Amino acid sequence: MNKNDPFYQSQLKKGRTNFWARYLNFETWISRPLASVLVRLAYPTAVSPNQLTVIALCLSLGSAVLFSRGRPLPSLLAAVLCQVSLIFDCADGMLARARDACSRFGSYLDLFLDRISDFCVLLGVTIGFFRAGAGDKDRLVLGLFIISLYLLQVILYYISNRFTGTENGDSGEGRAVAILYITVMGALNRLDLILYGLGAEVAVNLVYRISKFLLAGWRSERKPSLP
Repeated sequence: MNKNDPFYQSQLKKGRTNFWARYLNFETWISRPLASVLVRLAYPTAVSPNQLTVIALCLSLGSAVLFSRGRPLPSLLAAVLCQVSLIFDCADGMLARARDACSRFGSYLDLFLDRISDFCVLLGVTIGFFRAGAGDKDRLVLGLFIISLYLLQVILYYISNRFTGTENGDSGEGRAVAILYITVMGALNRLDLILYGLGAEVAVNLVYRISKFLLAGWRSERKPSLP
């Protein structure tokens, strides 16, 4: 595929300047070129971007169920479904941009279902990790604790963005990196490393989010008030 093709370029987000977009944009390298194939197939049809969003959710739910089995072959299939889900998740916005049919509802539906997908996949990984450990309750507690911290991170992300006026979609490239990690570790049936890796990322990100918010608040409080 020619990445300079005008039709392909019309599908991409413009003006991305965050860390992931600059240095680790796996979406551009992997997911979006594959998603563009879906866009070309769907473009002349009646398939809507929102329908692709729902398909992405269904694939994620299938991935979660397979991860929850806690066995090598289901984990491999779950990893494949997880990555395919990301491709469909990329394709929904790309199709909307190609058709010049972006909508506020479509944007929020994507965010809404992405968070459901993330929770279900991580819950599936936690259950699989628990089952693979012969029902070790410590594994279950650890997984649920990490999921709780992840959800806290997400909440703080949106609160911080609301305060600073930052676009919510800036996390897309980072999510692609996380899903690629889940895909690789899932294919290797290392559900433990999925949770440990997520836990390490969340710990660092929580410190970053809280510090960034407090710094932004401190700067806003120091601005002189208007007469």
